[in-house]
Amino acid sequence: MKAILKYKSSYYFPILLFFLSLLLGVSSCSTTKYVGEDEYLLNKVIVKTDDRSVPTSDLKKNIKQKSNLKILGTWRFHLGLYNLSGKDKSKGFNRWLRRIGEEPVIYEDFQTKRSVAQLQLYMRKKGYYNAVIKDSVAFKKKKAKVYYTITANEPYRYRKLYHQLDELPYNFLSPSQKLSEMSDSTLVRGFVNEDKKDTKLKQGKKVDSDVLGEERMRIFKMLKNQGYFNFSREYIHFMMDSTKKDHQMDVFVGLKKPLNEKATKKYRINKVKILTEYDPKLILMNDSIYLSELDTLVHKNVEFIYRNKLKIKPDVILSSILIKKGDLYNLNSVSQSYSRLQQLNQFKFVNINFDEDTKANDDEYGNLNCVIQLSPHNLQFYSFELEGTNSSGNIGFAGNLNYQHKNLFGGAEVLDVQFSTARENVKSSEQTNFSSSEYGIVSKLSIPKFLLPFFDAEKFRKSYNPRTIFSLSYNFQKRPDYTRTIADASFGYFWKSSKYLQHTFNLIELNFVDVKDLSEDFLNDIDNLYIQNSFTDHVIATTRYSVTYNDQNINIPRNYNYLRLSAEVAGNTLKTIDNILGRSKRNDYDSEGNLEGTYHDFLGIRYAQYVKGDIEYRFNQYINRANNMVYRVFFGIGYPYGNLEVLPFEKSYFSGGANGIRAWQARSLGPGSYVDEGATYPNNTADLKIEANLEYRFKLFWALEGALFLDAGNIWAISKKDDRKGADFKFDRFYEEIALGTGFGTRVDLNFILFRLDLGLKLRDPSRVGNERWIIAKRPFKFNQLTFNIGIGYPF
Repeated sequence: MKAILKYKSSYYFPILLFFLSLLLGVSSCSTTKYVGEDEYLLNKVIVKTDDRSVPTSDLKKNIKQKSNLKILGTWRFHLGLYNLSGKDKSKGFNRWLRRIGEEPVIYEDFQTKRSVAQLQLYMRKKGYYNAVIKDSVAFKKKKAKVYYTITANEPYRYRKLYHQLDELPYNFLSPSQKLSEMSDSTLVRGFVNEDKKDTKLKQGKKVDSDVLGEERMRIFKMLKNQGYFNFSREYIHFMMDSTKKDHQMDVFVGLKKPLNEKATKKYRINKVKILTEYDPKLILMNDSIYLSELDTLVHKNVEFIYRNKLKIKPDVILSSILIKKGDLYNLNSVSQSYSRLQQLNQFKFVNINFDEDTKANDDEYGNLNCVIQLSPHNLQFYSFELEGTNSSGNIGFAGNLNYQHKNLFGGAEVLDVQFSTARENVKSSEQTNFSSSEYGIVSKLSIPKFLLPFFDAEKFRKSYNPRTIFSLSYNFQKRPDYTRTIADASFGYFWKSSKYLQHTFNLIELNFVDVKDLSEDFLNDIDNLYIQNSFTDHVIATTRYSVTYNDQNINIPRNYNYLRLSAEVAGNTLKTIDNILGRSKRNDYDSEGNLEGTYHDFLGIRYAQYVKGDIEYRFNQYINRANNMVYRVFFGIGYPYGNLEVLPFEKSYFSGGANGIRAWQARSLGPGSYVDEGATYPNNTADLKIEANLEYRFKLFWALEGALFLDAGNIWAISKKDDRKGADFKFDRFYEEIALGTGFGTRVDLNFILFRLDLGLKLRDPSRVGNERWIIAKRPFKFNQLTFNIGIGYPF
């Protein structure tokens, strides 16, 4: 045991020493080290307004000069790094510190005046035309604190909205705004009038130029979707009148007279041409060899231009394109076609162009030729990954060899195959070591269509662009306590019903679990018969559905939400078949040969019956480019019944580990207040799980990030057959059994992969009694109280 502690100390010490030295050095540096004699460090910017309906965060975005970045609310870490550098810029270390740090922000009166003007402009955009902006600066010890005080005064609001010229009151237009300059009798005006019920301009709402911009875009898209290909947003304008209206405005939605007739003319699609192997370099070079290899195929009124051989079936490409010959031009169809072609995962470049066909004779409609340019990906892809793993709350390694074929049968079918191996040294609660190994193969075939047409499959495909997914996997796990093999086969669907909403429906998933070589020590540790049953051979036949909402935009840093709902049911189909066929049950005997009950089997193996559902919600709060706050809550429950009155081990909930409550090793927490002091191997599972996490993430330097976290939760049993003391869920005490842990983490974000290291410390341990559960201040701190977690990617 001493050897283990010595090893752990030697492992942590250099890392902790480096970070402590760096942090102490950064903290000790004066923030005004590189502030000149007649200069002041911009220490703080404070914006105050007397109108709470105006978000302070939005006002701060208009400040032209902001103070240096802070982490933990007060610490200018990046400025400290810069100040650690010496005055000799030529030295490499000084150069490096200045590059990863942040130069001090020196107060400038000119920038303050610009900020006042920008705040004034912003308040006017939001309807506060009489807002008063005042600034003041307080100087103290080489530091400046700037105050912006905003007196909003009464805002202007929309009184009446006009969409037609004949509705306008007398003298609404000034002499310079002649009626002859506006188009009030065209079909375009008719569409705007019919669509005014969806307007974003509402009577009584505050005047807001951003809302006016949204209304302009709404009208623009509406007309584009009606076939007006050449219509421009510049033709839409708004006229405002606030004369003698007591902080109110009348608004006329105006359409300028178009510069040419094409803007008010509808366009139809005349031809559709698809270049399946578009190479912009060879096209620009007018490469004769490339051009000579091009061939043309006409399929369903569409020209396919390909090189040597058409690698993807024409119908597969057409199923993702909503632009059809003879249809009116529609902006939504173009946008959706872009998205669907990219989701095929076949093309690295997609471009859709329209050219006006002047040769086509049509007095009523204009004609467009559509050219779709597609540059294909490489068909095959290989990768190898070597990473740390924490699958059981202990340090180990894992290696994955990945192979992908993006177009297996010529129909954009994507085949993924992964070979994996893992090994880890596991430390039990008694500080004894043992090793486990794991080998597996997973293959998945994704087909870009809905294979079982229970309904109008073509209509469903056009609306939701679904994929059918087949999966086969085999996993072998060797541990000192048992050996387990898991074979899995599944068939299901994936589709997106909107930009942020996606669905997964596994129609059938068969899971065969074979457990053998159970050690006597392990069986003695889990002498509860209910838990032992979860380690018997069994079959799981499930139907699972999940829906996920995620409004994250990876290109725009902002707040976003993530919500996942999942439900699954197992065994009912097999039980129904057994009842219909009248199949007899098998007898179930205990280890002493006594009859315990009866059960049905599938291929000679007992199958499980249960229902299970869970919900997870995350909220990522973007503070600034260096700080984020992430909130997460999770609730899940499974109820076993019928043929196997226990949740299978692999379907049960566990707590702790790198993605849960990080102060505990995986499967070592709970359930409830239950504790088994004699347990050698952490394998605690149960039927219900509640978890909440709070994580503050901040940028340090280079690719290094830091995190502070607070985790809470536990698992509980809901079956009456589980007689582990304190494991059952009770409404009058479950809140007393919430475990609480905290800690610090570091991440290395290399863009394509993120390595994570978390150190967790227990604050409240539900396995203890009464007041002893709060342990943070009741024991001396030692390094071996930290739980060390390695992970790939963020925990949530």
